[in-house]
Order: sequence, then structure tokens, then C-alpha cells
Amino acid sequence: MSAAAGAGQPSLPAVGAPVIGLLTSVGETLDAFFLEIIERWREQGAAVECAAGTPSRALEGAIVLPSITRKPSTRNLRARAELRRWVREKRIDIVITNTATASMLVRAARVGVPIVYFCHGLHWNGNRPADLPFRLVERALVHRTDAIVCINSADEEWFERSAPRTPRLRLLGGVGLDTERFARRPESPWREGAEPLRLVWCGEFSHRKNPAAAVQLAHHLHESGVEVTLDMLGRGELFDEPSSRSPIEGLVRHHGVADPAPHFERSHVLVQTARWEGLPRVGLEAIAIGLPTVGFDVKGVRDLPAVQLAPEDDIAVLSDRVLSAARGEGPALPDASTLSYVHAADSLLDFARSVLSGRFPRGSVYSA
Repeated sequence: MSAAAGAGQPSLPAVGAPVIGLLTSVGETLDAFFLEIIERWREQGAAVECAAGTPSRALEGAIVLPSITRKPSTRNLRARAELRRWVREKRIDIVITNTATASMLVRAARVGVPIVYFCHGLHWNGNRPADLPFRLVERALVHRTDAIVCINSADEEWFERSAPRTPRLRLLGGVGLDTERFARRPESPWREGAEPLRLVWCGEFSHRKNPAAAVQLAHHLHESGVEVTLDMLGRGELFDEPSSRSPIEGLVRHHGVADPAPHFERSHVLVQTARWEGLPRVGLEAIAIGLPTVGFDVKGVRDLPAVQLAPEDDIAVLSDRVLSAARGEGPALPDASTLSYVHAADSLLDFARSVLSGRFPRGSVYSA
């Protein structure tokens, strides 16, 4: 880990074994994003105590704190006492908190130990009036935050303006991946004219994920004379909407919720059409495998390594980026090891130990 820039594998200082409290709003978040990280921390000598508002299915010993909820609730009134008791009884040295409500409650509770806010994505994009309450809450709480972890450039810029003296870590690969499961494949560019161009899209069928744009892209390529297929993975409120489907037989295929890895293996390009993201995990998974990725130039998506970007909602330019990526043009993909959960876990642990030891000046910025 290096200050202000540069990403190398961080060295782990020889300090005492910290007790890390890992707090999320729901147990599903622990199970989905932190299992490998927790295992790695324990291998490196840290003790880890987990808590959430609902049970974890995978972590034996994770504590359920009923006052912690996914969305703000009257139950949150009991959070201060519950969180303080959890920190005291588990002898926690430092809390790493993730997800909006849990992060808000533990920072407001003044639990007596440093709080590291691991921000998967501030809950706004741009300057919409509807987002003002979220901004006001975060602006009030950021001064009760001892250190910040963020994963995209838009959030990092906001924290730089709003909390310039608070130590900050930027994780360029988010929470990281199992790079054995998403193993790098040999390069397989599209054989233009010899096979269909196979695109894949993954996400929730929602307004923010914007599945209609992917369907429009497939139609644009088809009308341009390109033989193309689009596989769409996921479900959501727009799954059966006409805008998410195509009248052209075989052009757009819906698969529901499915393991993306086999689809990545037989595709030429992953298409990202979200209006904004934290840092799209599915994009990192595709890049780790070696599948080129294209998307709109929006929050979070623009921070994917080696992504090819088009202006938001510009289907014609997005189509050009898809063809470029499919032909093997564009930036080189990063070494898959930089996207590993091992890299993320070691960077987080080093950062947490730095917060506890105070071995960097306030305002330090790290990238890993």
C-alpha cells in the first residue's frame, strides 16, 4: 500500500492482534461480500467479531442486533445501547462498518473505539433534490468517522471535500473476488463474420440498472448488420416489461438469476448499462476472467479497470465500444491478482492497524 497513489501488495506490520468488529445492516451482506475477507484476517492474526441486524447463514458466532435494520426504523432507537454492549462484551478494538443504516447508527452511537466506514457507494448520484436528506446525514456523520474506505472516484472526491483530514483508503478492486473461481481465460476475440457476437448483461431489472438500454444496443447492432445475441441475467420489477424484451426471435434471451461465470466463458463482451453504481462487482468478475467490459461513463462504472466507456444513453457510441472490445482493441486488462479478495483483505487489515496505531498523519490517502 502506498500513500496518495500506487498499488502494491501491502506489508502487514508486526503489531498486536486487533479485535475487529465487522458490522453490516443484514447478515446477507456478511455472507455475500466478507466471508473470504474474514477468513484471511484470521489467518493474519486478527480476531473478528461479526454483527448484523439479521442472522448470517454462513458465519457461526455472528451476533444478531435487533436494533440494526436495513432501512431506518423505530427499532433503531435501541441501537446505541446494543452497539455499545456489543463492543464492550466482545472487547472490540476497532469497528469496520458497511451498508447505510448500520454505518449511520454505529457512528452516531459513540461506541468508544475507532470507526472505519467502508462505503460501498454513497446513496446519491449527481445533485438531485431528492438526495439532499442523505447528503445532510452523511455530512453530519462524516465528522464522527475515524477513517474511510471507498471504492469509486465520485465518492472519493466527495470525501476529499467533506472530510479532507480523515485518513482514506481507496480499494480499486472493491471487496475483491475469488480469482480461482473467476480464473483468467486465454484471449478469445470475436471471429467477425464467422460467429455471432455474443453479449452478456447481468443485474437487477430496475430503473437504475437500465436493462432497456441493453436491449436497444442489441437492436442497434442487429440493424447495423451485425449478427448478435444478448443474454440477460437477473430479475426485478422490469423483467417482463416490453422495454426489457425484443420481438426479434433469439436476439435477447432472459435467464433469470443464474451463475454468471458460464455465460462469461462463452461471451465476447459484458455490457454495463446502469445509471450509476458503487463499483459493479459483476464487471470486476468479468474482467478477472478476461472478458472485456463496456458501459456508460457514469459513477462507479467508469472506475472499472480497462472498461471502455460511452456517454450515458448514447447507444450508437456504446455500440462502437462493444465492437472495439469484441475485436480485442482497447486497454489491456489488469493482472487478475489485483482483483483478489486476498489483496482487498490485506489492504483493509493494514489500514485498520494503521488507524489503531496512528502511524500516518491525518489526511493520508492510500490506494490499493
